[in-house]
Amino acid sequence: MAMQAQQVQDTTRVELRTRFGTLPVPKENLLTFPEGLPGFDKLYQFALFHDEDNHSIHYLQSVDDPAIRLPLAAPQWFNIDYQITLSDEESRALQVDPEDELLVLVALSEQEADQPPRVNLQGPIVLNASKRLALQKVLERPQGSLVISAN
Repeated sequence: MAMQAQQVQDTTRVELRTRFGTLPVPKENLLTFPEGLPGFDKLYQFALFHDEDNHSIHYLQSVDDPAIRLPLAAPQWFNIDYQITLSDEESRALQVDPEDELLVLVALSEQEADQPPRVNLQGPIVLNASKRLALQKVLERPQGSLVISAN
């Protein structure tokens, strides 16, 4: 009696189409933006990954729309030190507990190969890495001074 091969769907991973090829991403590694991402309010699930050749730049890739991909970097890479205060509403959206690890990343605009990236300083991405929740904090009027060191 011949056995027929059954196609088993892996419910623990998603296959993410990226410009680097198809990446299998464990579902527990996905980030959720409870409010969506400004400009993409209907997109809630994203994967965060980096190119193996460049660990400094990460990519926030929509699970639902492969055309939506934002390059991100740690602000420290540009010698920028954010001191961000989350509102009560933002803290609730991120489900922040004292032991949670919060990270801040800045969005980059993609430029030609010979041009330096442009950094969005007024819309950092705040991640609760412990709970895999994220939001974009829109800074309408940054307070204090911003010092950017360039070499």
